Amino acid sequence: MAAIYSGIHLKLKSPHTPWEDKLKLARFAWVSTQCLLPNKEQVLLDWCTHALTGWYSQKVEFSQHVLEGLWCYLDDLLHSRKLHSLLKQGKTVSLRLNMAQILIRSSSQDPSLTLPFTVPAVTSVTSLLREGEGRITNSHHVILVLGALHSVPLDHITPHVYMSAFLAVHEALFAIIQCHPQVMLNAAPSFLNVFHRLVASIMQEGRQRGETDTGSPDRDVYLECSRLIERMYSHIAATAEKFTTLSAFMVAQYVTELQKVTLRPDIKLHLTEGIYRILDLCMEHDIKFLTAGLQMGVREVFSELYGSYTHYHKAQRQGEDKYTV
Repeated sequence: MAAIYSGIHLKLKSPHTPWEDKLKLARFAWVSTQCLLPNKEQVLLDWCTHALTGWYSQKVEFSQHVLEGLWCYLDDLLHSRKLHSLLKQGKTVSLRLNMAQILIRSSSQDPSLTLPFTVPAVTSVTSLLREGEGRITNSHHVILVLGALHSVPLDHITPHVYMSAFLAVHEALFAIIQCHPQVMLNAAPSFLNVFHRLVASIMQEGRQRGETDTGSPDRDVYLECSRLIERMYSHIAATAEKFTTLSAFMVAQYVTELQKVTLRPDIKLHLTEGIYRILDLCMEHDIKFLTAGLQMGVREVFSELYGSYTHYHKAQRQGEDKYTV
């Protein structure tokens, strides 16, 4: 038997080995003590994830049956007692970020997997981001995470699932802005696009719904999410001056979305306070650009927003600054 499975690593890598046979070899190699392969667990995990990423990036081809087999194999590896035992012994096994991206994107295609799979996957990536504080220097890695977050379902789901998905994405963004601020600035457009998904989703969920909205038990879910949006706006505004170049873009996104809905007053309060923080970053030429560049209906929404900002928030802030001096 050992002779049959000799050179297993070369056979797994060989383009001449049928994929069905590769899968059988990989399964045997994982459970068999006859397969002596240096760093076997990491090698087999890398082989499986490389095959999956290759299929999703259309670099390799194999049947749907093999694809399902690879996913089952990966699941078996990640949940095996053998792997958990190795981890308890202090050994490390790594999973590439692009694999995490594929896991999140693939599960996001099925809304029923949001709570049991997608949210835990995002939470795991968030933990990796926090553990990697100061070590991730390539913005491409952060962009991979942001690309995955962009696919997390935020519509056509129940309030309970929405809250879990919203929190997962929010915490991932917060980990990026807190632990990797400089790297995040290099990926600012991607970061802001994911954040805008949260803003747009809470505007849709937090819109006025007439009599059905009164006394709804879901009100607190969306109100809490609006508080988190306000907090994130504050963190973005405080992160770095480089964001000032995108402040007008953020305001334009906000008013464009706001023009589509009539928000509940309690939710509008938090979102408004948040966007005020971004307006604090806008220079005079940004305001002129927004006034001239926005479409008619959106321009009216912006004028109303900027009027209230000038009258209430800006005047209050200037008064506080004067008092402080």
